[in-house]
Amino acid sequence: MRACLIDGKIFFEGRMYDLEPSSGFGGFCECGGLMNQMGWVGMWLMVSECESCWRVEVFLYKDFRFVERFEIPCLSMREFLMEILTPSEFDALIKRLNGKRYNYSMFSRAKKKIDEINLNLDDVIKSLSIDLSKASHSP
Repeated sequence: MRACLIDGKIFFEGRMYDLEPSSGFGGFCECGGLMNQMGWVGMWLMVSECESCWRVEVFLYKDFRFVERFEIPCLSMREFLMEILTPSEFDALIKRLNGKRYNYSMFSRAKKKIDEINLNLDDVIKSLSIDLSKASHSP
């Protein structure tokens, strides 16, 4: 996975970045709709969303020149972690979150992967808590 949007952050080429919120014109969508800026990472990456079809795209720039644009998926933290962690690592993280016995070695590996992509473990746990509470309340 090259890039995806997760809870107001963008995962791009192996690293997580905070989006600086912005507004304004963000291009035209393939469907013909207007795209609105969601945010920027520095001056090199812009995320925009179509007001008609809700497509989310990344626009890359180098030296203030447009380089490339492509669509990205929007994932929950849970979906994202299930993509980057092994089932055993994810299970250990969830068990730790729920105060249950967990495999420390697998949790340690999960924590290392989370740290390597510039995510804060406390933010991950907070986001997972919200995701899991939403899942338990849905029909």
